[in-house]
Amino acid sequence: MENPTLLPGVGPDATLLFVHAHPDDETLVTGATMAAYAAAGARVVLLTCTRGELGEVIPPELGHLEVGRQLRLPQEAGMDDAGTGPVAPPADGTGLARERERELASALAALGVGEHLWLGQGLAAPASGEVVFRDSGMQWGTDGRAVAATTVLAGSLSREPLAGEAALVASAIRALRPDAVVTYSADGGYGHPDHVRTHQLTMAALNLAARDAGDAPGWDVPHVFAIVSDRPERPLEPGVPRISVAGNKAAKAAAMREHRTQVVVDGDRYALSDDVWRDISGVEEFVELAPPPSVCGVL
Repeated sequence: MENPTLLPGVGPDATLLFVHAHPDDETLVTGATMAAYAAAGARVVLLTCTRGELGEVIPPELGHLEVGRQLRLPQEAGMDDAGTGPVAPPADGTGLARERERELASALAALGVGEHLWLGQGLAAPASGEVVFRDSGMQWGTDGRAVAATTVLAGSLSREPLAGEAALVASAIRALRPDAVVTYSADGGYGHPDHVRTHQLTMAALNLAARDAGDAPGWDVPHVFAIVSDRPERPLEPGVPRISVAGNKAAKAAAMREHRTQVVVDGDRYALSDDVWRDISGVEEFVELAPPPSVCGVL
């Protein structure tokens, strides 16, 4: 990587907080930027809201981890060579959560990012004790965008009270005092309920964090950026300037390989569970949002 271009007003001595919904999101849409800042010496922190328990699983040998997966291929666990052996017990998401935790840790190492928080734990934990927020799941709508799943379980990110979630992120912001926060646009990029909720809770948290909380002084984040979706059916509003970051493509590709339940990498291209091949790009796009008080209401 030579002469990376970074976010305007956010130099290599900055602290950046990236807020994402599931493991692999950070790599797919902001990995090159995170790696570029980490290599430049910035403090890069990732906050992940869920463990992606309801994600689809690509490798056949790990297919038994996928919740709701009814078909077991012959090479998958729990089947004999003829494909007629006993089927593994239905997955409840616990195994996939553990696997994706491991994948995320390896991906962050590839990106050079050493600080990670789970929503509900560590700096983002409630005073009553640590909690876990679950993947809300999704299904595809008729317009090709993600919509809420038919059944959403208790404890899912999109079903828990927004005010409580925002308060947890606000606590982390007061503690970290980041120069920039990066998260999704209001529509979540492609509509996933957890992406939409992550945008909402981040915007609300920015507002809350600007106020003192007990002995913790408030922190008004100087720069807030939203990720530009690459989906053509959701173009930006006319006149909104795009900010391009030329980041570390090699580190991004290496991190993608670590998310093996979700991503297949072949040279300079990758595919998700939809089997559509896309080019790996080291250029990622963002828009800068107005100061938080003007973009969200007070909870």
